[in-house]
Amino acid sequence: MSRDEEAPDPRLFDRRIVERNIKRGLTTRKDYEKYLKSLPDVAANVKSPDETPDANAVSADDHEPPPPATPVPGAA
Repeated sequence: MSRDEEAPDPRLFDRRIVERNIKRGLTTRKDYEKYLKSLPDVAANVKSPDETPDANAVSADDHEPPPPATPVPGAA
């Protein structure tokens, strides 16, 4: 595989900074569109909020609060 055919760094296409990268010439809109089309469709992995939680999932209620801080002797 030649250097031109190598996959571009996915960090270039981070949605938070892709417009900046295009303006700076680090990538092109065409490359960005091509990258988006290459992503797998993961819509089937989305769960409805109405579905019951996984039996192995840990909720925030399952955690005990941390123990109180122990005072350091000689510090005051």
